[in-house]
Amino acid sequence: MRIYVISPVFPPEPVVSSITSAQIARFLAAADHAVTVVTGFPNRPQGKLYPGYKRRLFQYKSSPDGYRLVRCFGFFSSRSTLWSRFLENISFGLTSGWFILKSCRPDVIYANTWTIFSAWILAIVAKVRGLRMVLNIQDIYPESLIAQERISPNGFIARWLLSIDRSIVKMSAAVIVPAPSFVDVYQNTRRLPSEKLHFVPNWYDTTRLLVDDVQAAEFRQKLRIPFNATMIFYGGNVGAAAGVETVIESFRYLKDVKYLYLTIAGNGANFDACKKLAADIDHPRIRFYTPWPAEETSKALAAADILILPTRGRQSLASIPSKLIAYMLAARPVLSLALPESDLAHIVRSSGCGWVIEPDRPAELADTLRKILSQSKDSLRSRGLSGREYTLSNFTGDVCLPKIASIISEAAA
Repeated sequence: MRIYVISPVFPPEPVVSSITSAQIARFLAAADHAVTVVTGFPNRPQGKLYPGYKRRLFQYKSSPDGYRLVRCFGFFSSRSTLWSRFLENISFGLTSGWFILKSCRPDVIYANTWTIFSAWILAIVAKVRGLRMVLNIQDIYPESLIAQERISPNGFIARWLLSIDRSIVKMSAAVIVPAPSFVDVYQNTRRLPSEKLHFVPNWYDTTRLLVDDVQAAEFRQKLRIPFNATMIFYGGNVGAAAGVETVIESFRYLKDVKYLYLTIAGNGANFDACKKLAADIDHPRIRFYTPWPAEETSKALAAADILILPTRGRQSLASIPSKLIAYMLAARPVLSLALPESDLAHIVRSSGCGWVIEPDRPAELADTLRKILSQSKDSLRSRGLSGREYTLSNFTGDVCLPKIASIISEAAA
């Protein structure tokens, strides 16, 4: 079977979606399928081309894992603005769509591409060529933009994007979503038949997250954080939807708590604004760490005492941050800022890995942190281990990859 895997991000980029796309490509290639991965040139998270690469319309390469790799031209988005995201989105959609138009006919397309214009272009190309497409949806649009307060819920743009999304899923042979609430959304607002919808949770490569106490101690030493201090850690994209500002603002109320540190690792459109906010608060124990190389994920998460996962506004209803799985695998307790009815909150509560409070409430967050800090280390350790056990049972490649492969095979048939 000839399969095209469409993913705008791919290793060496450290984004979780790029890692899972690579796992899917390897899994399908190992099953003797002819797999072609169509992706962009590596630039995440800073929106800058990686050293050693030169952008062109198409670049072809064979992977030692048995699949062909095709990199397509696309604009980069170094700042999270609607215009830059639009250019990034639509440019990859045009070049990846052009590649599919001019290439050998595949039996099926598996697309984990940018929502919404890139996916729209791809769906149209698939329909023109009479191809079957399996679409993996990670964020719901326009709901995600509405949650970030970037567009009005009743405006023309929201209605337009909703109509586009309806047409995309209608043209798809199968739609994969990462959360049960997504199933409800697509059945109720897109009128998508249940037989086309498949729930497969996101997962994480467990081999990439091996806890090492020695490396964890080295990471703390690098940040000048005492071994006996409590470190709260956020790692990942510092963007508009992340809500990292709430975490920083909470430390305005925690200046009296000795030996409490906050570390923010990563980069993104709001990174500089977060550094400015921390400077305004003038808290001596807030640390920023960038760039955050993928190979340091294990040691950074292991160095933390509490992992914090904020969201902004109603964003937790429109997506599940992929970093949650990495957090839980690290066997550290998780404090999530999410709406109580969200899938994110449900996972945290069901796994017993931590606590949930509502977003955008820094004073309440500070009070919650004081209560958490009063708990014993054994209690915190127990929550972390519960999260890891839950993840190993539900969110690993061993569990999820065969489900994805089965959906792709059924669509091709």
